[in-house]
Amino acid sequence: MEHMQQEIAVSTPATIAVSSGQPEYRILVLTRRLKMPGLLETMTDQAPEVARVMAKIEKDLAPAMDALEGGPWAVNSHSVSIYNGLVIASFMLNR
Repeated sequence: MEHMQQEIAVSTPATIAVSSGQPEYRILVLTRRLKMPGLLETMTDQAPEVARVMAKIEKDLAPAMDALEGGPWAVNSHSVSIYNGLVIASFMLNR
């Protein structure tokens, strides 16, 4: 019997103010949980699931940036980590 888990957003976007002048910078963190972290043991198994989760993070990114202190923000750099089935995407924003 297969056990299916419903995917949920792990957290609301978190931001850190890293400057207060011009240009302004913020760090935005978005997270998602992989559906089957225990079953994804090889990179071949992980790649499609990570790509699926990253597509959802990408979809959430623009609305999160627009909602952040009135926007408009641009992504300056980013980092993605996977820890214990959790995909953590950090974005450095500037305007």
